[in-house]
Amino acid sequence: MDSEKHRRLLRAQKLRRQERKNVVVDAPLKKEYQRGYNKIYHNHYKELLFFTFGLLFLSLLVIGYTYVKTGDIIYKGVSLSGGITVTVGTEGLDTVDMKLLEEKLRLTFPDNDIHTREISEFGQQQGITIEATTKDNSRESLDAIGKEIIAVLNIDDAASRASIEVTGPSLGESFFKQTLKAVLIAFIFMGLVLFLYFGETTGEKIVTLILTTIEALLIWHASNIWIVLLAIIVGVILVVLYIKYSIPSTAVILAAFSTITFTIAVLDIMQFRISTAGIAAFLMLIGYSVDTDILLSTRVLKSSSGTVYERIVSTIKTGLTMTGTTFVAALVSLIFTQSDVIKEIMIIIVIGIIADIIYTWVQNSGILRIYLEHKGRKSDDA
Repeated sequence: MDSEKHRRLLRAQKLRRQERKNVVVDAPLKKEYQRGYNKIYHNHYKELLFFTFGLLFLSLLVIGYTYVKTGDIIYKGVSLSGGITVTVGTEGLDTVDMKLLEEKLRLTFPDNDIHTREISEFGQQQGITIEATTKDNSRESLDAIGKEIIAVLNIDDAASRASIEVTGPSLGESFFKQTLKAVLIAFIFMGLVLFLYFGETTGEKIVTLILTTIEALLIWHASNIWIVLLAIIVGVILVVLYIKYSIPSTAVILAAFSTITFTIAVLDIMQFRISTAGIAAFLMLIGYSVDTDILLSTRVLKSSSGTVYERIVSTIKTGLTMTGTTFVAALVSLIFTQSDVIKEIMIIIVIGIIADIIYTWVQNSGILRIYLEHKGRKSDDA
């Protein structure tokens, strides 16, 4: 009797599922699927994943090439590498040709790394900034090259108009290590929050909480090779736990990692020099990327209205509206701001937003659909 009742329930569930499919897919949404971009996004999401993974692989290659070339995965500014920054006001003087100035400085100082920037306000040049490094970045060599740079400049009263800021190599390296640790710790705790939300059992969450805390302490106190190796081992264990017990959390973390990696690769191609302000921008970007990924994952996994694909499309409309407003605000700030710090932050945010669109709405959504298929739920199922 119970088995017959169970079979009737299964038949009723199957009938209701089929009715939902007929109502939704055979109605206006089916026409939407026939459109080019919707058809590709609906039917070929697995192939699109190869595109996102290929982009991630290329980004890693660019970062690897930068590391081989420079010894770092990014081009570091003076505040992270050490060096001297000479800022000279040019208000009331003839406009300085920045291209000619940089060529002149590089010919005069062929053994030094020289970079110039223009400070302008409403299109009018207000000053110039020159960053330089020496072979050892010692205080004596930096002071000497600072005086030589001012002497070379063809600017009236350059010495009285100039301000000099010196950052020693040890201080710059210390800044870089601390900010890098801060980014890594923020990233792993972000992963913990996701696991606590999307994880399945309390025991798994407690184990992950303990391991994440240990990992954070190891990263912060990583001062020798043994602590680094131990941190790597704990990190690998965490990755295995995430993949085994919470694919949605893994997908969000992978999307955030891919967004950061793509952004770094583009900046490396541009040979853009990153300062401590840029590191802060990356922390902001991690938060923004995770925000859109959680929006998608929560709507798809926790909501019960519509089919899986309908929920994805609905979330895309909401997410792209959020992204569009942020992108416009960042772009306007980038165009009109006169602050080098704000410009640096906005450049990173703009590139990161473009990457986030790809990795959230193509990669993360594709992984979620595959995950749900393995659990027996197709894209056109509720």
